[in-house]
Amino acid sequence: MEAEFDQNRLVLVSNGEPYKHVFEDGNLKLEKMAGGLTTGLDPMMQEDDGLWIAWGRGEADFEAVDQNNKLRVPDQNGYTLKRIELSEEEKSGFYYGFSNEIMWPISHTFISKANYKKDYWQSYQQVNQKYAESVLEELEDDDLVWIHDYHLTLVPGILKEEKPELKTSLFWHIPWPAWEAFRTIPWRREILEGMLAADFLGFHTDLFVYNFLNCAEKIGAEVDFSEREVYYQGTKTKVESVPLGIDYQKFDQLSHDEDYLARAKEVKDHYETEKLIFAVDRLDYTKGIEERLEGIDRFFEKYPEYQGRVSFVQRVAPSRTGIEEYQKMKERIEKKVAEINGKYQKDQWQPVKYFYGSVPQNELLPYYKAADLGLITAAIDGMNLVAKEYLAVQDSGVLLLSEFAGAAEYLDSALKVNPYNTEELADRIYEGLEMPESEKKERLKRARADLKEYDINWWRNYFLEKWLDSYE
Repeated sequence: MEAEFDQNRLVLVSNGEPYKHVFEDGNLKLEKMAGGLTTGLDPMMQEDDGLWIAWGRGEADFEAVDQNNKLRVPDQNGYTLKRIELSEEEKSGFYYGFSNEIMWPISHTFISKANYKKDYWQSYQQVNQKYAESVLEELEDDDLVWIHDYHLTLVPGILKEEKPELKTSLFWHIPWPAWEAFRTIPWRREILEGMLAADFLGFHTDLFVYNFLNCAEKIGAEVDFSEREVYYQGTKTKVESVPLGIDYQKFDQLSHDEDYLARAKEVKDHYETEKLIFAVDRLDYTKGIEERLEGIDRFFEKYPEYQGRVSFVQRVAPSRTGIEEYQKMKERIEKKVAEINGKYQKDQWQPVKYFYGSVPQNELLPYYKAADLGLITAAIDGMNLVAKEYLAVQDSGVLLLSEFAGAAEYLDSALKVNPYNTEELADRIYEGLEMPESEKKERLKRARADLKEYDINWWRNYFLEKWLDSYE
């Protein structure tokens, strides 16, 4: 793979950018963005001098670029970042509208939450066209164009119309729904046709691959399910499951760092409790926060011997604060927290410690180590990297994982739970807290071996290898 790849320049196209610019004391400051995409792809882009095209969202992003909206990141020895500028109207229609009110809920099978406004679709088309034109302006012979996620489904089709021989791929970072959900989108055919113009498509799990293949067949494509190939309008698209991993080396090193271990001990000591349960989520209906709180309530009711001995820490990061539904969800969560605390708290002990607000990852990470039980009960999730990060720093903790998270397909060492089953959730929490030390160690040993082998670098290399193999 490396020999062939060395002959090509990689052009990455994504909604989120790897670096942003902010103002600090009147000066421009470059900040590296968090997240798996930057972690996995930024080092390779620096090494191979690629081109990354993304929406510039930093407050000072367009103060730092040249007349073509380009700059070198992280410095002159790195690679080229080309920023796309969106108007307020485009942000509203393309991002907050079509991407977040149609693609997001439908992909997560929350059909009733979708808002099929025609204006959103027009904006989505317009911005995908803007992205494609930005790519076309930069193309060199033998470029490989790797597109990311649900914001940019039309880009492969627009590119192929202009450059039929162009090699393109797309990785889908969230779930792909069953046809019964996807079919509700009025523009389902256009979305699928855009994606099927790509030569190679990657999803997190085999289930998402099957769902996509089934959707393609429903619009009249010829699908070979065993080979995972789709033939449509004279083109062939290869589809594979390529589960996203974490930067295992970073988390493994962290788990042996003395300062980190000291901070984790401070966290545990601060709560003055025998056992600590931890969860962290962005405020979103897909994360199962309300169902989780019902499970916590039932746990303390069913297993009263743990009252006063266990504290549950729930951190929630703000998200889509301008949307009324999210404001109401936050109110319901806070009401339930108050109800649980009112029902069970005694003396100085409080069963639920709830925090709402943005917290840097370096402040969250000590909780991963301090927690005896990591509680990840998403209603549905593409992968969920927090599950993997929790296991990577642990030496005796237990992961309680929703069976509807993509990670559940790969983490056999976790305790699995249906988050909608309150009784089962309460029982699984008890099971995790009561698990013998020897069993915890054995589960973690298996988990860490898998996390080490299938890390972020494996994901990147495997995707590129399978993509290039698809041309043979």
